[in-house]
Amino acid sequence: MFAKPFGTTGNTRLKGKDVKKVRLDLLKSCGIESDANFPWTLLAKADIVKIKLAAPSRTVLFTDVDANVLAFDIHGKGEVVPSVYLLWHEPALRMQLPQLVVHSPVSHYLLRGADPMLPGVLQHSHSADHPFLKGELRAVYVHGNPMPFAIGDMLVDADTLAVQGWKGKAMRLLHVVFDELTRMAPPLPRDLPEGFTDSQIHPTEDSAAALNVADIVLNDVAPPFASETPAPAPADEAGAVHELADEGATALSQSDLDDLLERSFFQAMKTVKPSDAPMLASHFYASFVLPCRPVGSSIHVKGTSYKKISTFLKHMASRGVIDVTEHDGVQTITLFRKTHPDVSRHPLHRSEMTVAVELEAEATAGAFVPGKHAPEVVQLYRLTPPTHVICGPDTNTSLHLTDIRTRLNDYIATNGLVHPREPQYVQLDASLTDALFPGKKKPAEGYPDKLLRQEVLQLFVSRLRPYHSIQLSPDQPVAPIAGDFKPIRVKTELTKRQKPVTIVSNIEQFGLDPQLLSRDAQKKWACSATLVPHGK
Repeated sequence: MFAKPFGTTGNTRLKGKDVKKVRLDLLKSCGIESDANFPWTLLAKADIVKIKLAAPSRTVLFTDVDANVLAFDIHGKGEVVPSVYLLWHEPALRMQLPQLVVHSPVSHYLLRGADPMLPGVLQHSHSADHPFLKGELRAVYVHGNPMPFAIGDMLVDADTLAVQGWKGKAMRLLHVVFDELTRMAPPLPRDLPEGFTDSQIHPTEDSAAALNVADIVLNDVAPPFASETPAPAPADEAGAVHELADEGATALSQSDLDDLLERSFFQAMKTVKPSDAPMLASHFYASFVLPCRPVGSSIHVKGTSYKKISTFLKHMASRGVIDVTEHDGVQTITLFRKTHPDVSRHPLHRSEMTVAVELEAEATAGAFVPGKHAPEVVQLYRLTPPTHVICGPDTNTSLHLTDIRTRLNDYIATNGLVHPREPQYVQLDASLTDALFPGKKKPAEGYPDKLLRQEVLQLFVSRLRPYHSIQLSPDQPVAPIAGDFKPIRVKTELTKRQKPVTIVSNIEQFGLDPQLLSRDAQKKWACSATLVPHGK
């Protein structure tokens, strides 16, 4: 929604009653009963500034005085949606807003603008307490991280799941962290929640052990994630929470945790490219090592004998697997030795990254993904009455050029029309002459006795009826279309008033809607767009 930069048209500081209305609209959009005693934290005393986006957009933004976006109204009709920044600072709102929980590797694609697909969603997001409802606002979480990183409205409900199963698109994302709304704030040092990186959202190391992904996909009967999300607990309950975490951490011995970390590291070494160096050690760990851990496992670095990732990487550098430099406490990997014997001996295991790739492939299987497949245009031909004598009686079959060439060569060979002294020439009999020179009127110079083989093919093809086919995806059925193929045409002309106009034609055949294209052009380039019927 806010993936591209946008312009604004001024701002207004809201008064007390307007701020109250924003709070009420916010609760209504989130499906929370309006309550004068709702425990607001940031919005209790914050000064709210209203900002409008440049026309033709009707979107309204609500920010604080530091330009941090608190909420937005897409259509300007009072449907106020909280921002991720606001959810981080409003615990009560965060706890009452329904959740959509995804696997950590899936967040890599969501941060780049993709919408969540059901195979990448934990099935206990759809529970008896919070069933999916179309149009319902939900915050998007990574399993094992208590902070949301996106928000959107649902596209499925219980009836949809009963018909299509756990596949297809789950949600339309409205806002995701690190988009243009997030970048509106001044570039000041800001504390991001733990586990947040530009490329992926990771579970926090001290969170509860991750569920087995295979169990989640096949038969997810776990309780709703809302009950697993850590919440502010009283002091007497905090100890119990840490005890449970410690019990989960001691399920594996220190040597087992060391082995798990090393296996994940060596699998990451097979994934990374030598050209990726130099790379920050923190980025390598978050984007490569963690996604390469075995399915259903959690890496607890503090439980290993290394205690810190920096110590572990220094150990790997001493073994010659990588080269590491350190400056002001920041480690940088300057070389990846993928041919090291330890890397070569490592057997590949099923990792979280593998599961994410499989889930995405399953979600997009059989679906048309714009830009994934290049359109395939094929020139076809159909026979005419004078030419069916040469290539066969069926005049309704669409033939490729190779089929035409094969049938024509077969006719020439069968009837012995190759010139005996000049093989590059073809002698013309009565049937071939009628096919190449249709019409009752005889040319003044008469019909030729022989022609070059290439000239025969060109003349023969020119006498056929042209057809073509366009296939946008491999699974799309193909139907021949009469006439020659007309490519997309873009040209610039000057009107009578010497104003430049750009004319785009022949886009419908590629699945593009002219009305949608004109609306998008108006928004993106702030120009006027008019549809002109064909032939005018």
